[in-house]
Amino acid sequence: MENRPCYPILIIPEDVKLGKLTPTLLPSKSSDTTKLGASEFQFGQILEKYFAPHIYSQQELLPLDHQNAYSADFLFVEPNTNLHIDIEIDEPFSFATHEPIHHVGKDDYRNKCFVEANWIVLRFAEEQVSSQQLRCLRVLANVISKYTLNDSWQPLFKDVEKLTPVWQWTLEKSKKLSKNNYRNRYLR
Repeated sequence: MENRPCYPILIIPEDVKLGKLTPTLLPSKSSDTTKLGASEFQFGQILEKYFAPHIYSQQELLPLDHQNAYSADFLFVEPNTNLHIDIEIDEPFSFATHEPIHHVGKDDYRNKCFVEANWIVLRFAEEQVSSQQLRCLRVLANVISKYTLNDSWQPLFKDVEKLTPVWQWTLEKSKKLSKNNYRNRYLR
């Protein structure tokens, strides 16, 4: 039996579950220095197509008592409630260094910082956003609808199939994926 998370990973703050949707911390700024990952540019374009003007790229969150900010791959801000959703694209390893990234446990503290700021965290595997873009957007539309009752995006994806889940990789699995250049199989 698997005891590791499965993408998409959805982390909901307790306050959001109770209907308190306003973030306790707002983005501190946009990060112009963060380079977009291999799949982020293309996924960002489709997010913009369907969710503009409510999508922002590389927004930084500076948690209280921290020296350094975290940068959200994408931020969705629901216009009626101000609910913030941090949308992340997780790669198993870095193309530049081949070092494992985003494996089980690696982003737990980061996720905690966003959740403490009362942001929802929605994490997709890179292979999902590369091969199932509309299915990922369907997930986002459903999350928005569930927590804000704003179902205006759901009709756009009513005929889109459900997203195929992907197990989050362990550190050891990430190393194997790197050795086999797994990312080259789904990135075009």
